[in-house]
Amino acid sequence: MPISRRRLLGGAVASLAAGGSSTIAASTDLAIRRTRHPAHFVLVHGSFHGAWCWYKIVAALEAAGHRATAIDLPSAGIDPTPAAGVDLRAQADAVIALLDTLAEPVILVGHSAGGPVISTVAEARPGKIAKLVYLSAYLLENGESIVSTVPQDPDSLVLPHLVPNAGGLFVDLDAVRDIFYGTSDDADIALARSLLKPIGLLTTGVGLAIGTAFASVRRFYVSCLRDRAVTPGFQRAMYTALPCEQVFTIRSDHSPFFSRPAELLRILERIARA
Repeated sequence: MPISRRRLLGGAVASLAAGGSSTIAASTDLAIRRTRHPAHFVLVHGSFHGAWCWYKIVAALEAAGHRATAIDLPSAGIDPTPAAGVDLRAQADAVIALLDTLAEPVILVGHSAGGPVISTVAEARPGKIAKLVYLSAYLLENGESIVSTVPQDPDSLVLPHLVPNAGGLFVDLDAVRDIFYGTSDDADIALARSLLKPIGLLTTGVGLAIGTAFASVRRFYVSCLRDRAVTPGFQRAMYTALPCEQVFTIRSDHSPFFSRPAELLRILERIARA
């Protein structure tokens, strides 16, 4: 009987968590201690990815005593929504629907193209968010879109490796190691290649609508210094234009949830305590 993606990834996370802190330490090179500052992290993936990309971080956060929820945006992961009709508003609405079920504010983490999503959510539900965390993410100003800022990041490897796909866009799977996973291991790259999905054009072309509500939410930036998708120089330009309370750095590729989970976990713990 075939194993579904949900069962496969659920089993991977369960196997990491089942053995307690020693198992987590083996997977992240970090001995997990129970936190005195438990928080609820909601994790929002970027383009082509899904909730599956956070599997190490979800397991590690939960082992430390936090609550962690990784969401599939519409058309991503196991969500069946056709990609062509999905725009930024639909992505944000999926996160808003989750936050509206929760009693306490969360730490909302957006990776890459998840940045505009969490900014949009912050404008709509500032009271539901304790802190925003931009992980090598697009931290855009009002009116900007990912597409409109592409010329500001000419060294990014994403644009040269995009391919049309049924009214949307996909990425050349032969190039994803260089683009997203340059310091990740072969097993995680193989996992990603099997689970990456096309995106709709509307997810990156719609301008951001943010104002005072967004500005009222505390925000942090985590910059990946070996990133070839959203380059470090462009990350710096964004968090300089929209200053964050604190900027952290990781010497990783675009995907520290795979390549540097221990360092990412430590930073998320520091943000929880801030």
